[in-house]
Amino acid sequence: MKKESIRKNMLAARNALTQQQRKNNSRLMWQHLIKTESYQKADILFTYISVKSEAETTPFLEQVWADGKKIAVPITEKNRKMEFVFLNTLEELTKRKWGIPEPEKQNSISAFPTEKSLFLVPAVAVDTKGGRIGYGGGYYDTYFSKRKNGLKMGFVFSAQIAENLKMEPTDVLLDGMVTEKGVYFFEKD
Repeated sequence: MKKESIRKNMLAARNALTQQQRKNNSRLMWQHLIKTESYQKADILFTYISVKSEAETTPFLEQVWADGKKIAVPITEKNRKMEFVFLNTLEELTKRKWGIPEPEKQNSISAFPTEKSLFLVPAVAVDTKGGRIGYGGGYYDTYFSKRKNGLKMGFVFSAQIAENLKMEPTDVLLDGMVTEKGVYFFEKD
């Protein structure tokens, strides 16, 4: 199946979840995540700001700060350019490109992943080998091709798990995924 067909089917599956199911599943995902050694040892949580029917991140960010961790969120630009900046309060977010809340770049400090950093990566579909289909912009693949530090975890509902996704040479594999059913780490060949 082509990426566009997979994307359409998986978005339909995600959108079919009720708002309450998404809230409940997101809460379960966070409960699984915070029990992991990867989260407990993380210095910086690199995370997306959830929109539409995505697994929710924003309601749980106060907990991350309370756990003594820094938070970094993406700012996107043209030509698949994306950088992460530190987020200190939710009030720093304003809706920008594609309706995604982002901090103002000129007022932000760039964040660079360390060995202990943890990424929560948005996806439309993830397979059990670390393959990921996003929204088609290539922002995360471009970013990860230049930065090797940090653990890359897909943050998706179980309805978004697909069979063997066909990956391109430019696609960067995830290290694992978090769903409402648990945390999974992928074996590397």
